[in-house]
Amino acid sequence: MAVSRGELEKVAALARLELSREETEVLTRDCQAILDYFEIVKKADTKDAQPAGALENRAPLREDSVDRDPLERRLEEIAPAWREGYFALPRLPALDLDALDEDDGQ
Repeated sequence: MAVSRGELEKVAALARLELSREETEVLTRDCQAILDYFEIVKKADTKDAQPAGALENRAPLREDSVDRDPLERRLEEIAPAWREGYFALPRLPALDLDALDEDDGQ
């Protein structure tokens, strides 16, 4: 299988890559070298090859179930103060009219 410069430019455009003419030529050569190597690997005789250990010793499967996350907590549990379904926070002094009047006087 051959990689043409036009195919590489099309893929680069889809990937939104801006390649110079030199980069396009180098990348075309590299992609072709990779595909040539795959052709060599495809010809390898694997009839008598032994499977890898990972295929022989599969990990046991667990039952797939949906449970509540044990780290998940309700908002009431993590709020510093909670009243009637809302976070209860101390009032900011800057929101008091008295505090605004004091700032104007200085």
